[in-house]
Parts: sequence; C-alpha cells; structure tokens
Amino acid sequence: MTALPLEQVARSFCASRSLSFTASIGAGAFKETFSVMLPSGTAAALKVYKPGFNAQRVVREIEALIKCRDKNVAELFSIELFDLSGVQYLVSTEELLSGGTLSERLSSRLLTRDEMLLIGATLIEAVSTIAANRLVHRDIKPDNIMFRADGESPVLVDFGLVRDLGAESITQTWQMRGPGTPLFAPPEQLRNDKAMIDWRSDQFSLGVVLSCAAFGMHPYDRGGDSAETIVERVAKRGLPEEPFRVATTRERLPCLAAMVQPWPINRFHTPAVLMAEWNKQLGS
Repeated sequence: MTALPLEQVARSFCASRSLSFTASIGAGAFKETFSVMLPSGTAAALKVYKPGFNAQRVVREIEALIKCRDKNVAELFSIELFDLSGVQYLVSTEELLSGGTLSERLSSRLLTRDEMLLIGATLIEAVSTIAANRLVHRDIKPDNIMFRADGESPVLVDFGLVRDLGAESITQTWQMRGPGTPLFAPPEQLRNDKAMIDWRSDQFSLGVVLSCAAFGMHPYDRGGDSAETIVERVAKRGLPEEPFRVATTRERLPCLAAMVQPWPINRFHTPAVLMAEWNKQLGS
C-alpha cells in the first residue's frame, strides 16, 4: 500500500472523529503536526507519524508523556492507530502551545536575568518530574521549549529521544555518538557513554540553553567559534570557557556554572539540590 500525504491523513482522521482541522504547524523527520479543534471546543495539536516510524522510540515517547503528567510538560490527550486505505498511521492529540518557542523569542532579544531565572525554575521542575520517572529527555534545546498562550509559561516538548533508564537502551553501543542535538548535548551523550547518562545529562543541556538565553553564548564558546568546534571541545571534556565564566560571575549565577561541568559528578547530584540552589539565585 502507498502512504498518503500526512495532511490528507490528518484531515481524514478529523472527519472521522468530529474534529475540526485548522492548519499545518510543522513537519519533523518522523511526523507532522497540525492544529485542530476538539469537539469540546478545545484547541489541540494533532501529530501524525509517518509509516515505518521507529516503533520503539515512538512507544517510549508516548509512555514518557503518560508518565510525566506535569504542568510543565505538554499534555497528551489521546493516542491511537488510524487505518486509511490499508496503511496504519499513529496519531496523537496533545496540548496546543500557541505562545511560540524559546528559539523564536531569542531571535529578537536575549532574556533578562530575572526572566531567565524564572524560566529556569519552571524547567528545572519539568526535569525533576522526568527524573522522578527514571527518564532522560536527551534533547532539551530552545526549539523544544514552548510557551502557552500567556507567553510566560514554558513547557518542555518532544520526547522523541527519551531514554528510559529502566529499559534496555535502543541506541547501539557501537555508535560513536548518541542521539540528541550536538550543540546542546553533554559529553556523555556526544561520546555515547551510556553508563554515565542520567538526569544530570538533561541538567547540562538545560544549562547550555539558559546560557544561550541569558548571554547569547554557549558555555564552551571562546568567542565566535563554529558549532563544530564547540561540540568537539565539549566532547573532549574541557572546562567551560572564560567568556562564560566571566558572565556567570558578573551576573551572580554560580548554579549555571555548575550545571555545565563536563563530568556529571561535578554537576548537582539531585534535582532537589539544584532547585534549592537555583531558588537562592532568584532571591539574590
């Protein structure tokens, strides 16, 4: 059977479920997302996965969303297989986040110290929930941080690369690099050091995101370096560079400096400790 364009699938799914198709939002490697209206009048995001998707990864993504019921993680409404013209498509409906991404916000300006601290506190809560379920997001980056309609409430999205520490790893041991977005990944992901990957890997990625948001720089950038050079420097487990160290000292952000240390043991040991120290910065 020949697969159909995913928008056609989305429209057919909506017609069969009394949903109102609104518009296409965007496409990724394995799925496309559309905005729809539920029968209740609630706006939602409809995700249609391409046939031949990596079933194990999709199952883990969905399981992660179900486990991580948290106000700072996108809410999953439903998930099902939809048969159209003899081809099965996995379709999910999730919370529609209309406030844009952090990437879009940073395209016009950096965050103030106070804005970064407030957003950071919320995202640390999200990471804490993920960690409590023995999961590692592994792809925290500005594109995967979205805002609700109020424009103030950040939400962590896209669990497509989630690692379940209680299940067998899907990533092959022989691979030189683990999954994730290299510029925001910690050394253990870049080197595929599976035994070292835990919630502190997400802590590192979040620290990089918040550094980019507040300072406009990656912690391992000496000033104008290419993304490839920065990634190589992180993979070699060098220390954060001087421009970043100067910025964290000037802005009184010791937590940020600790979050992006090259070795997990030198980062915060638990989410609770990180949150407690982060809250001290909120009041400083």
